[in-house]
Amino acid sequence: MEKSFSNISKNIYFQVFISLLLTFIFLLINIQIIDFGPSTSLILGLSFNCLGIFWLFLFLVIYVTTKNVINWILLPFFVFYSIGIPFIKNETNILDFILYIGIGVGIGLLMAGINWRLFGLIIPGALLLGIAPGLYFGWENTTAINPLEQTGIMLVGFAFGWGLITVVSRTLTKNFVWWPLIPGGILAVVGWGLYIAGNPESAIGFIGNTGSVGLIIFGIYILLMRRSFHQ
Repeated sequence: MEKSFSNISKNIYFQVFISLLLTFIFLLINIQIIDFGPSTSLILGLSFNCLGIFWLFLFLVIYVTTKNVINWILLPFFVFYSIGIPFIKNETNILDFILYIGIGVGIGLLMAGINWRLFGLIIPGALLLGIAPGLYFGWENTTAINPLEQTGIMLVGFAFGWGLITVVSRTLTKNFVWWPLIPGGILAVVGWGLYIAGNPESAIGFIGNTGSVGLIIFGIYILLMRRSFHQ
């Protein structure tokens, strides 16, 4: 009996069925929590979120029943769930989609790159995590009105993406991967320069805030370096 159930639980149709059931429960809970109305944006948002959650549940069910980690299943989860967030929040400008989808796909690529130890996935993942917020905070969610100031914010965001490559690469190699710091440093310096030219009054605060984020990223790199030494 126990062996029979074990064989059934490893069947892909059973795994898909359980994932669909859990997704339906997720949808019902969200309908109860959200003030659900005949809003096209809300319906689209929940649809994309449920499509993404299905892939997450499928990943978890496969892991629980077979102990296999199939990382590529998480990529459609991040993509579809990220698409749904702007609809749920009723923020449907193009830069809203770029922010959420860029972060979702970027995290998915980083996770896959770390697990499969593929540097070719880490590079685009890290760049997306810098480019998407850079575009959004530079041109959408910003109080800046000067194009120089906005471009400076965008370029500093791009620079963090390049710096993130160096940080995450520590999970794959014990060597210091320095080359991403060249374009990252150039973009950061140019971005700070443009921000200073566009808004010299707020330049010190901007440089201080972005510098604090840089120090946090550097601290994460130090922690990863200590972990690799212990291994």
